[in-house]
Amino acid sequence: MEGGRKIWSTVVDYFLILSAIIGVGFASGKEIYVFFFAFDGASIIGMLAFGLLYIYLFLIVDYVKKKLELNSYTEFNAIIFGSLCKLTNVIMVINFTITSAGMLAGADYLFQNFFGIGYRIPSIILTIITLFILLGGIKKVKMIANILVPLMIAVIVINSIGNINPQNVNMQINVQSGFMALFYGILFGVNNFVAALPVLFETRLKSKGKLFVVLSICLIIFLNILVFASNQYSTDMPMFEVSSNISVWFYCIYFAALVCGLFSTLMICSFNTQSIILKGKKSIFVSVVIVLLNLIVSNLGYSFIVKYLYVVSGIISGIYLIVLLLMISIKLTKYKINSKKIKMQNNDDEIKENE
Repeated sequence: MEGGRKIWSTVVDYFLILSAIIGVGFASGKEIYVFFFAFDGASIIGMLAFGLLYIYLFLIVDYVKKKLELNSYTEFNAIIFGSLCKLTNVIMVINFTITSAGMLAGADYLFQNFFGIGYRIPSIILTIITLFILLGGIKKVKMIANILVPLMIAVIVINSIGNINPQNVNMQINVQSGFMALFYGILFGVNNFVAALPVLFETRLKSKGKLFVVLSICLIIFLNILVFASNQYSTDMPMFEVSSNISVWFYCIYFAALVCGLFSTLMICSFNTQSIILKGKKSIFVSVVIVLLNLIVSNLGYSFIVKYLYVVSGIISGIYLIVLLLMISIKLTKYKINSKKIKMQNNDDEIKENE
């Protein structure tokens, strides 16, 4: 029984981290195209850069958690940034609000275009569901992620395999596109890692499990790249567009996968906002304010949010992560110096006692 619980807990944590990284951008194919396939064969270089970056970042966070004995993201942020932690909290909340609003606006966009449903009904329904999940805490978030994410990944993989035509794949690499692919692969990793950072403190997934997360994401990226190289597409949601090649029914199923992607990202970002503001506590009032703020910002519209606010979010994520890694380096250096001083002091005390 004990072994079974550990395995189940590992699976739950695996899908929770995946849900923080893989969202509607993966399901629609838009993010994969912009950050990877746009550079032709060099997209493989970008994918490798992304994977190595994530392995490095996961190891860094695990090392810091262990060395500084940290148990929550709030504690991590306070120790790393010191008196500036309140400012970084505000920045992170802005970032997560932008992403959450984008997901709600995206839901309205999807349902309006494919079902003719307007009047903000989809985003209002998702907001209400998100509120109930937030009130349930991390256990509820994990449970929902463990239902939605496996279904979404399964649909994406089936769609990819079904639409790969090896005869059409002909990708070439040149030096210029290689450097650009390297840059964009790292940029993609930076943007998505910030969303996953608070969630990492809510899981006990070990290094091997996190490595499997990275390999899973790289596999999905690689499959999507092959789909792009094998098919023609004209919309901003290429993976959704080519899903119709399999069947009408699968096209509808893929629509559901898109909704899962929207909602999983919305759920994680809203939870991150809640955990930053409430520091592990629960408050119905604050939870209501969070989801209503997401809904209000989403009124700006999907196009505006993606074109302008997502750029702001990306810049915030990049700057935050660069400063974060710098501060971690400083803190770890101080930690090592203090550890050496303590050891030297203990050795001196032992020598004096022996004398």
